[in-house]
Amino acid sequence: MFKPSKSSAIFLALLFAPFGAHFAPAYLLPAYAEANDQASSRTLVGTYDGNQMEIAAGLELNGDHHFRYALSYGALDEEASGTWTVHGDQLLLTSSPVVPPRFVLVTQSKGADDKLQINLDVPTGMSRQYFDALITKTNGETERKQLGENGLVSEFQNTSKPANIRLLLPIFDVISEPVKLDSNSGYSLRFRFEPHDLGKVAFQATPLKIVGGELLLNRHGRTIRFKHSGG
Repeated sequence: MFKPSKSSAIFLALLFAPFGAHFAPAYLLPAYAEANDQASSRTLVGTYDGNQMEIAAGLELNGDHHFRYALSYGALDEEASGTWTVHGDQLLLTSSPVVPPRFVLVTQSKGADDKLQINLDVPTGMSRQYFDALITKTNGETERKQLGENGLVSEFQNTSKPANIRLLLPIFDVISEPVKLDSNSGYSLRFRFEPHDLGKVAFQATPLKIVGGELLLNRHGRTIRFKHSGG
């Protein structure tokens, strides 16, 4: 039985376009889809403007399937670079390897019996006021408090002692592992924040929907519409 080569299958699929995908034999469909994705990729190469109210954003898609992305939204600035592919009506972004920021527990000691004391070491020029503490108490309640430049001191009652704590950098959605708190381990803690690649986004086949030549990215509760602005 005749079995077309991959190249001839692509040719036939393109020959029947735009009806090829609907009427072509089943063995042509994967080749048709692949050829269609390749054609879409060529038309998507260029620079894109995603600026809108409160947001400045840009995206660059290179012909070698590498991309650069940047966004500024309020106090948030982020960027990414890596590779892009097309799958159907979606553009997929995958970042180059990123080292995520983290919180490190440096010391934990008893301190005062009725006070939770948090100290945080941050890089020079970074404000501690960007950070929050998420405190879970023994009575099941959860409380969120902002750190000051001197950290955090929070008094508590015996009926509602802190049971664990997590530190957050809300603007970048960074959160620590929970640290257990009790009278034996102590309520005085010092953390260190290590920024590493803070502000670099770890896209993992993150989809942008292709709609009428625009690329739609859902991010930070907003839909960012990237419009082609140059080749």
